[in-house]
Amino acid sequence: MTPETERLLESGQQAETEGNVREALVRYEAAVKLAGTEALPRLRLGTVCHRLRDYVRAREVLEEASRLDPENADVAFRLGLTCDALGDREPARVAYGRTMMLAPSSWQPWFLIGRDHRQLGHTEVARLAYLRAIEASPDEPEVLAELGTLLWEMGMRDDAFPLLERAALTCPVDPGFSLQLGLAEMERGELAAAQRHVMRAKHLDPSDRRIDVALQDLAVRRNAARKGKRAA
Repeated sequence: MTPETERLLESGQQAETEGNVREALVRYEAAVKLAGTEALPRLRLGTVCHRLRDYVRAREVLEEASRLDPENADVAFRLGLTCDALGDREPARVAYGRTMMLAPSSWQPWFLIGRDHRQLGHTEVARLAYLRAIEASPDEPEVLAELGTLLWEMGMRDDAFPLLERAALTCPVDPGFSLQLGLAEMERGELAAAQRHVMRAKHLDPSDRRIDVALQDLAVRRNAARKGKRAA
């Protein structure tokens, strides 16, 4: 990888950390153009596209990365997530199988095991699998968010909230993480904080109907709170 490509990847990652998704995309696109047969720039670009719900573009880029580096477990995992999001279950299953074969002791297999059990309603097994994933990779936002939402559904809200907060802080370019944190703040009665996080999600993904519903719910709650103060 050339020094210029490495510099673009580093600056793209910095932009992601700062929540500047537009700049991150520009940097990663430029890195891909210079990358030749390197898979890493395509992995970074595909991951950001997936987080922004541009699943078609994400799949295109990640499939190219997979052709260039078929032994990369992270590429296989991200490609599986993207195929899943598009409803293409068989390619997703194949990609997940490759992930578990290539990196059996990493966080990704535990994440997949947890998600499968969660879908089957085995919440305690899912919780334990997610905990194993976090042991392997403590700052992985997908795991933090998955475990956080699971614990919230299980009524363990004091344990869930810090995980949702860490997911949104670790990956500020993902509208889903910001939305989840905003919904949690809303349920806690922290309406100003909820407004801030949900509006950030709206800025990142203006077309997501779930965000619009959350904003409507938030407006109703804020109006009720104001009326309650006047009545008092």
